[in-house]
Amino acid sequence: MRFLAWILSLTAAVSLVGQTALPNEERIRKLENSLLAPCCWAEPIAQHRSDVALQMKREIEDFVRQGKTDREILDFYKQKYGARVLVEPEGALWWWMHVVPFAVLAASLAVVGLVLRRWLRPLPAS
Repeated sequence: MRFLAWILSLTAAVSLVGQTALPNEERIRKLENSLLAPCCWAEPIAQHRSDVALQMKREIEDFVRQGKTDREILDFYKQKYGARVLVEPEGALWWWMHVVPFAVLAASLAVVGLVLRRWLRPLPAS
C-alpha cells in the first residue's frame, strides 16, 4: 500500500512539472514563429536552420528563463535587426497588410459590377 502511495505521489509530481513547463514551451514556440530569420527574411526562425536562427532560438529560451516579457524580447530583436524581423507588422503597417487589400478587393468588385451592369443593359430601340 505504501508503494502504491509513493507511485501516485511521483506521478502527480511529474505531471505538475510537465504542466508548468508547457506554457513556457508554447510561449517560446510563439516567439519563434513571430520572428523572421534575418539571413534571408523568408521564413520564421521556428522552421529555419541557419546559424543565426539557431542562435536566436537559444537567446529566446534564455530570455524566457530570465523572465523577460514577450514585448521585451520582440523589442530587443526589433532594435537589433529592424522592424523587418517581425512576421506580423505593427502599427500602420498592420493596416496595410490586413485592411487595404480587402478594401482594394471590394472597390474592384464594385467597379466590375458597375461595368457588367452597363454592358448587360438593353440597348435602346432605334
